[in-house]
Amino acid sequence: MSAFKFRLQQVLDLREQHEKHTAAKLAEAETAADEARVAQKALETIRQSGSAALRTAHASEPTIGQLKTIGYVIEQLNHHIVDAQSRVEMAEQLVTQARTDLTSALQARRVLSRLRDRHFASWRTEDNAQEMRQMDEIALTRFTRRDSSNGNDTGAASA
Repeated sequence: MSAFKFRLQQVLDLREQHEKHTAAKLAEAETAADEARVAQKALETIRQSGSAALRTAHASEPTIGQLKTIGYVIEQLNHHIVDAQSRVEMAEQLVTQARTDLTSALQARRVLSRLRDRHFASWRTEDNAQEMRQMDEIALTRFTRRDSSNGNDTGAASA
């Protein structure tokens, strides 16, 4: 019998490629989310040091201009932190969506892989059955030849 061929192999290959592409997208989304978290933490650290500087300035009786400047900087940092938090949330949503897409791609590929496995198992069963039929035919042919040659020998000896 011929070699096994899965009729939907091209579709399975496309699904595998889509799964790999989706996994790469997930990795990119996770990297972007990590970078957004790091940026947010850095801004929060800067704000904390600015707040500490403001407290220090209060202790040493700074001018009103210095207090306003430090207050303005902290306010701007707060706005940047809010922006960074929204970027983190958006990045995490992208990660969640990419995970969902990867799960769907994985399931779609698994369905075809299982179908391929079933087709291969039935092909192998049929191939084995055909091979057994061929071996049976060969054995029957040999038996018939041997029997007819034995019959000719005994018939010729009795005549």
